[in-house]
Amino acid sequence: MNSFEKRLIDAVRRKREAEGLSIRALSALVGVSFSTLARIERGEGLPDNNSKIRLLEWLGPEAEETGLSFDNVAFVHFRAAKNVRSPTVHALLRAAELIRKHTGVSGEAASAPAQAGEAIAASKEELEKTAERFREELGLSADEPLDSLRVEVEGTRLFKLTETEFFGRALVDRLSLVTCDEWSAMSVPLNYTDDLWAVLLNDCHTVERQRVTVMEEYWHILLGHKLTKIARVADGYGRTYDQAEEHDAFYLASATLLPRAAILDAVSRRMTSADIGLTFGTSSELVDYRIKRLGLWREHIGKRVGLSSD
Repeated sequence: MNSFEKRLIDAVRRKREAEGLSIRALSALVGVSFSTLARIERGEGLPDNNSKIRLLEWLGPEAEETGLSFDNVAFVHFRAAKNVRSPTVHALLRAAELIRKHTGVSGEAASAPAQAGEAIAASKEELEKTAERFREELGLSADEPLDSLRVEVEGTRLFKLTETEFFGRALVDRLSLVTCDEWSAMSVPLNYTDDLWAVLLNDCHTVERQRVTVMEEYWHILLGHKLTKIARVADGYGRTYDQAEEHDAFYLASATLLPRAAILDAVSRRMTSADIGLTFGTSSELVDYRIKRLGLWREHIGKRVGLSSD
């Protein structure tokens, strides 16, 4: 364990104990798993760069007082694996830089854009109503499929990875071949008033996955979610991660593509997940997620219940 990591772990333990927080409570606050934090405090493991950034952000001024810090690199939004590797982050940052250059944006990529206040957590019913209003605005009926790749959001440009010529072959190959499974999309603010955006879509994935991915990115933008902070710490890159906002954006994406009324009808008609997916242009896995979130899984699999005669 190097000096930086030891000082970080000691500082986190001191603050956690001073605030009377359990490791599980800290886990919920910073977005690092309970098991990871427990291993780190026992000295049985080391935090990766993503965990370091989240812990340093939680420490706040106390981090600098202890001589711990990181360098902000950029503010974007990733749809990527929670612990995406540093080389992938570096490649995506290069893509963001090229998008900014192509669209004529100048200024420091690490400067924090203007952001609305903290997003308010919405209930499931509120999320359902939001998705329904969105579909109504598009002129869709309750049972009509939506191809989200055709959706246009004002002030937002969509760039598909393999169709973006100004990236160059080497960058496209890295993001499409070497690291394809690590990321799905990235939203880049094109100005610091949050009204112009570019969305980079990994079009090496199936079209069904692309549809939910791009819809999720649009919802992050439309909901005014916080941007991911990309930072350089030690010898690599890491990022922040907001589990609640990721949940809301994904829930809305699924509800937009698979409207509640249509799913209720499909389950009542005993349609399979595969058939529902074919009807609406999504994966069967997304259909299963949607059915479970609507509380319809028992009806979907035909599991009967009853009372015993005793």
